[in-house]
Amino acid sequence: MVATLLHLPISPWSERARWVLDHHGFAHTRVEHVPVIGERKLRRLVGRRDGPATVPVLIDGDLVIADSWEIARHVERLGSGAPLLPEGRLDEVRRWTAVADAAMQSGRAMAIAAMLRDPAALDASMPPPMPGWVRRLLRPVNRQAMQWFARKYGLSLADLAPHAAQQREGLEAVRAGLAASSPYLLGSFSYADIAAATLLQGVQPVADDLVPFDPATRAAWTQPALVREYADLLSWRDELYKKHRRRST
Repeated sequence: MVATLLHLPISPWSERARWVLDHHGFAHTRVEHVPVIGERKLRRLVGRRDGPATVPVLIDGDLVIADSWEIARHVERLGSGAPLLPEGRLDEVRRWTAVADAAMQSGRAMAIAAMLRDPAALDASMPPPMPGWVRRLLRPVNRQAMQWFARKYGLSLADLAPHAAQQREGLEAVRAGLAASSPYLLGSFSYADIAAATLLQGVQPVADDLVPFDPATRAAWTQPALVREYADLLSWRDELYKKHRRRST
């Protein structure tokens, strides 16, 4: 039986899972999760009654794996290709993953706040088959859904300064790590690099042929000041994609 990945296309955590699955040539199909609408189904799937139920989720036979890190460990054991979790360095990989998680959580808060300010981005977040006039009519409902999404992840949008500081802290850590062992955080390509690369989605998303974004959503996820300040990291991320982002068939 072929595994199934439940994912959110624009989510950096889902992109980590897709990257790992593709790197290891792990056969799978993909099903897109729709926030709010698919919440009840997701909770049943992962067996969560309290706390956030999140994607990505990998369903492999009887196993339901609801975390990008655990997906990486599972696929590493069963897939092919070069290791992403090098033996003896798991703690280092986990540390870089935690750095990326904290910074990207703040990046997600910044993106949600930007989407709430932009009606076009709100409209774009609705399911694709919905016509434009319905999207405009349902903006108030979608605004509430976006605020619910922020609460689900415990994101306070009242003061964005702490989020901006958390992002910069993570980006500075990655910059320092690469200065010490460029072009890879551990000296060779690993999951640590994937986590750091996906962190940069909250600065400026990768090209649409890699992770598609509509223009309004792309603008909401892009922070021009950080783009200028961390142009070196964005160039590193883009080069990493060119060298190591194997595309799924």
